[in-house]
Amino acid sequence: MHRFFHQLSQALSSGPLALATVVSARGSTPRVAGARQFFTSTGLSEGTVGGGVAEARVEELAKATLVDGLPRVFEADMRGRPGDTRDGVCGGSMTVWIVRLEPTASLPALRVLTQFLQAGCKVALSLRFQADEPIVVFPLDKAMTDSSPEQFTEIIQPSPRLLIVGAGHIGRSLAYLVDRLGFALTVQDGRPEWLVSEAFPAGCACEFSLDEAAGALRQWEGGRFIALVTRGFPQDVEALKVLSEVPADYFGILGSKARVATVFAAAREAGLPIPASPVLHAPIGIEIGAETPDEIAVSIAAEIIRVWRRGCGSTMRLVS
Repeated sequence: MHRFFHQLSQALSSGPLALATVVSARGSTPRVAGARQFFTSTGLSEGTVGGGVAEARVEELAKATLVDGLPRVFEADMRGRPGDTRDGVCGGSMTVWIVRLEPTASLPALRVLTQFLQAGCKVALSLRFQADEPIVVFPLDKAMTDSSPEQFTEIIQPSPRLLIVGAGHIGRSLAYLVDRLGFALTVQDGRPEWLVSEAFPAGCACEFSLDEAAGALRQWEGGRFIALVTRGFPQDVEALKVLSEVPADYFGILGSKARVATVFAAAREAGLPIPASPVLHAPIGIEIGAETPDEIAVSIAAEIIRVWRRGCGSTMRLVS
């Protein structure tokens, strides 16, 4: 999430832009409330409000808003009746607000928002449909009471953070995949020679100390994910000594059923707590017949997405 707002801030620093936000979604729709996309006068666009015909219509309205500055509402009808498909055939409908943002009015609030999200903190964002300052960042308690019919307020969570324990082949492949998915990322390994920054995406935190990595994860207010993809079960047991009681939405352990059973037996013998279902995923990953490090990374990333979207991926939204 913080990546989009960082891109939005960068684009806005170069001049006005049009921001489209889904403020209501009913029935089956390609995106939910809170989905965003911005458009600049130079043709730059980031994010998506659903693609297809509906997004093309939003882009047309955004271009008009960039010219005259007037906010617009787009009601996307995706019920797809025979002979009248309108904006799609998903089965539902969406309301999209389109507003023009000016650097002097909105950039300070966006920069504050981005700083909070990068630090792993939740923040309340308000989009005002008709105001000189369309975007406002609230303290969380004020956001609960400050709402009006022309205001869409959302509790924005920082991006989910994934701690990958093990900087080997699978860990490196997984790091690049989840980085593309917008996760904040930490890779930990006790072998300094494997923690070369060039082997991981820009912005990935490479950590030698597992205690330090665990402490940073504890402080993160967004989703917390842990993937043990170490080189052997002794390293898994050592990791459990530090991580087994760290609050997490997902805790995956690499290996066959036999290896996982060995890890659990050693952990119990050492008196260590073991994460329980539904947080625990051991063996890690969705069964797709994966063999290579890249294929295994795909199976893990798919499982992480499923957990994120089905459980902890939603944010609380206050819509008047």
